[in-house]
Amino acid sequence: MLDPKYIPLFLGGFIAWMAFVIGVGFFGSRGNRNGEKFLTGGSDMSLFLIFCTLGATIIGTGSSIGAIGDGFNHGWGGAIFGLGSALGLLVLSSFVSIRRKNFITMSEEAQYYYGGDRRVRQLMGFMMFVIEIIWIGNHVNGGSKYLSYVLGIDPAWCKLITVCGFGAYVFIGGYVAVVKADVIQFCAIIGGFTFIAIKALPLAGGYGAISQAFAAAGRPGAMGFYGLGSYGTLAAVALVFSTVMGVVGTPTYRTRIYTSRDEKVARRAFLGQSGMMFLWSFVTALIGMSAYTIMAHNGHTLESGDYAFSYMATHVLGPAIGLMFLICGMSATMSSGGSDAISGVTILLTDVIPSLTGKRIAERNYALASRIALIAALAIAFVITLFVGDVIAYFQKVVGSLLPGVGVTMLLGRFWRRATWQGAYASVLSGTLFGLAVLLVPSFADWVRFTFGGPAIPSTAIALAAGVAVALLTPRSAASDEERTAAVFAARNGNVV
Repeated sequence: MLDPKYIPLFLGGFIAWMAFVIGVGFFGSRGNRNGEKFLTGGSDMSLFLIFCTLGATIIGTGSSIGAIGDGFNHGWGGAIFGLGSALGLLVLSSFVSIRRKNFITMSEEAQYYYGGDRRVRQLMGFMMFVIEIIWIGNHVNGGSKYLSYVLGIDPAWCKLITVCGFGAYVFIGGYVAVVKADVIQFCAIIGGFTFIAIKALPLAGGYGAISQAFAAAGRPGAMGFYGLGSYGTLAAVALVFSTVMGVVGTPTYRTRIYTSRDEKVARRAFLGQSGMMFLWSFVTALIGMSAYTIMAHNGHTLESGDYAFSYMATHVLGPAIGLMFLICGMSATMSSGGSDAISGVTILLTDVIPSLTGKRIAERNYALASRIALIAALAIAFVITLFVGDVIAYFQKVVGSLLPGVGVTMLLGRFWRRATWQGAYASVLSGTLFGLAVLLVPSFADWVRFTFGGPAIPSTAIALAAGVAVALLTPRSAASDEERTAAVFAARNGNVV
C-alpha cells in the first residue's frame, strides 16, 4: 500500500484525470448522442482516431497489468501476451473487406458469412454479449488492482469505483465519447509507459543486474527467448492461442472495422497496431523485470505480480511521477473497459433484442435504451468480478475457455466457402461446452492445464473439428451475396426472414 500521506494526492489526481477524460468525451461527442450514432459515431472515423482507439483498447488490462506481472514473474515471458495480441490483430486485418457491407456488429458479419441465416445471428448475438461481459469484468478486475494497491481499501469497493469510472463517459456520450477519450488515454499510455521503462532500467542497475536477480532467484530461464525456460513452452503457446482467439472472437476490435471511414483506413490501422503491439510487448516485459529487480534489492515482497506496475509507481518513482504513471495504467484499463461496454450495448440493442422480439428499437429511443443497457451490462460484469482475482489467470482460464468456439466460427465463415450454419452451431456449442467443463470441473481443468497448458488449444481444435465435420454433412447455402446482405439488414430492422 502507498504511504497514507500520499493517498489524497493519488486519489485527487485520479478523479481530476477522469473528469478531464469525461469532459473530452462529452464535448467531442456533440452531434452523436442520439439514435444509432450514439452506438456507431456515424461509422466515419479517420485513420488517426481508429489507430488510437484500437491501440488504447488492445494495450488495456492484459498489457498494463497482466503482461507486466508476467515480466515480474517470468522475465521476457512478459512479452508473450503482446505477441499473441499482435498476431491477433494481424489475423483480423484479413477481415477488413467486410467494411464495404456497412455492418455494425459481429453478429451481422457472422450472419452474412453463413448464408444470411438468422439463426447464426441469434446464437452469435447472445454469445457476443456474454463475451463482452467477460471482457468488461476483466477490465474492472484490472483497474481495481491499481486502486486496491494504492488505497488499501476493500477490492470490492475498488471494482465499484473502476466500473463507475469507465461507465461515466460511455453513459454521457456513447461511441464517439469512447473514441475521443481513447485518443487522450492512448497518448498517456504510450508516453507514460515508455518513460517508466526508460527510468526503470537504470534504477534496476542495468540489464546485467536484472539477469543476476533472476539467476539468484533460481530462474535464469526467464532471461532466455520469451522467458520459455521459466514460463514453459506449452504454457506460452496456450497463452498465445488464447490471446489470438480472444482478439479474433471479440466484438470490440471488429467495431473498429465497422466504424472506420473505409476499408483502407481499417487495414492501415490494424496492420500498424499489430506492428506496434509486437514492439510494445518488450516494453511491458522490461518494466516487469525491472520492478522485480528493484523489489529484490530493496527486500520488498509483492502479494501478486499484478501489483508490479503499482509498486513502481508508488515506491520507486516518487509521488509526483508515480501519480502520472498510475493515471497511465488506469487509462489503459479505462479505455478498454469503455470500448467493451459500448460494444456490448450495441450487440444487445441491435442483435439480441430484435432477434427475441422481432422488432427494432425506435431511433428516438436508442440513446435511452443504450444507457439502460449499459447500466445492466456493467452491473452484471461487476458481480462476476467479485469471484475472480489474478488478471492473466482470468484471461487464460475464462477467455481461453469460452472464446475459441466463436473465433473458429468467424474464421471458417470468412475463409471456407463450404461452411454452413449447422457447422457454425457445432463450432460454437462444442467449444463453449468444452470451456464450461473446464470452468466448472476442477479436476478436468487441472488435467487440461497439465496436458495442454490451458484450455485454448483443445477448445480451438474441438470447435474446428466439429465445425468442419458438421459442415461436410449438411447442405451448403445457395444464397447469393446480395441475398445474404439483404437478410442481414432485414434482421437489423426487425423483419425475421
